[in-house]
This record gives sequence, structure tokens and C-alpha cells, in this order.
Amino acid sequence: MRRKRLWVESFLSASLGGLGFGWIAALFHVSASAIGGVACGGFALGWWFWVSQRRYGKYQRTFFMEVDFYQQVLALFKHHPKILMAFSESEHLTSGSFSEDLQRWIEDLQEGRPLGTSARTFLECHPHFVVGNLIQLMVAVELHGTKDYGLSLDIIQDDLEEWIEDTVLVKQQERQQRNRIAILCIFSLIIAYVSQGMLSSSGLIGSESMTQGAMVIFLGMIQATLAASQAILAMRWIEPSEEVWRS
Repeated sequence: MRRKRLWVESFLSASLGGLGFGWIAALFHVSASAIGGVACGGFALGWWFWVSQRRYGKYQRTFFMEVDFYQQVLALFKHHPKILMAFSESEHLTSGSFSEDLQRWIEDLQEGRPLGTSARTFLECHPHFVVGNLIQLMVAVELHGTKDYGLSLDIIQDDLEEWIEDTVLVKQQERQQRNRIAILCIFSLIIAYVSQGMLSSSGLIGSESMTQGAMVIFLGMIQATLAASQAILAMRWIEPSEEVWRS
């Protein structure tokens, strides 16, 4: 049922893109074959919008799921410095591949594998520098013990909160950038349509084939610009440059 619903959503999004750009191409009085080509590009663009929006939602949910997990782990570990307990009591917050990675570490801890080795295995999958600092501190506290770990945890908690705030701010700016590009594309279409009307009424349009070719290229560039701007939203919320704990 869910797969059918996703298929319907993707088809509707692609169809809207195809019909929309086909209608726009018709407004510019291009040939039927050119309208078909532009409509096919719009169909692909509509499908890409649907795919990128789903990726955006997936990465957003994954990011907030992970940071919520780390926040709870940090709070639990601060009051009772045992990694297994902190992870076990926070496991219900996780899902997907992250939950599988966490479950493997919990099983390693339950089986008594070396803590440092199992921690490195987990960090291979989730090597963000804030996560690495938190995990390494927790391992050091459990292995060697200290009464002064509270201040270090507070510093990491501040880093975690800054990570969340900075990431949300960047994503908001990316959405705003995408929206500005879309608005500029709409203005470009309006200007081109008005200019074509003025040139037609004044009789200054030259070769028909050249004019139609130019309009098709122009509409193709609009589609490519929209596709590139939408690609911003298909990127992961966790920056690869911040994954410094990967060996």
C-alpha cells in the first residue's frame, strides 16, 4: 500500500511538472515537437523535485533523531557514568541504520568486547567531531574513572547545541536560496514572454526556426537551473567536512 502511494505521489509530481512546462512552452508558441521535448524535461524535473523533497525529509528526520539520542545519552551518562546503561535506555529513540549500528555496539558491550575497539567501530559509521568527542570522553571515564568529567560533558553539550543550531540555520538559508532562485526563474519567464510579445507586435523577430530554437534552449536552461537549485535540498544534513573521526 505504501509503495503504491509513493508511486502515485511521484507520478503526480512528474505529471504536474510536465503539464506545467508544456503549457509554458505553448505560451511561447513553439512547435508541437518542441512542446513535447520541454514537457518531457518538465516531467523529469517534477520527478526530481519529489525525490529531492523525500531525501530532504529523510535526512532531516535522521539528523534530529541522532541529536536527540546523543542529548539523552549525555544527560543519562552525566548522572550515571555507564555507557551500556545510557545507550540501552536511549535506544528507543533510534531507527533505521543508526539503530542497527547502535544495537551492534550494545551487543558488543554485553558480550564484553574491549570498549575502545567497539567505540572505534561505532565511530567509523558516525564520525562527526562532536559525536567522537562525546564517545571518547565516555570511554575514558568508564575505563579510567574521574570526578571531573561533568565540566567536560557540559562543554560537549554546548558543542552539541551549537551543532544543532548551526545546521538548522544553514538548512533554512539553503531553502531560502532555493526559493529565491525559483522566483528569479519565474521573473525570467515573465520577462521573456513580454519581450516575445513586443518583438512580435513590432515585427522584429527574425527567423522562425532560430526563434523557436532559442526559446527551447531558454526553457531548458530554466529547467536545469531549477533542478540544480533543488539539488541543495537532497544533500545530507551532516557535513562530510565535520566527520573528522573517520580513520
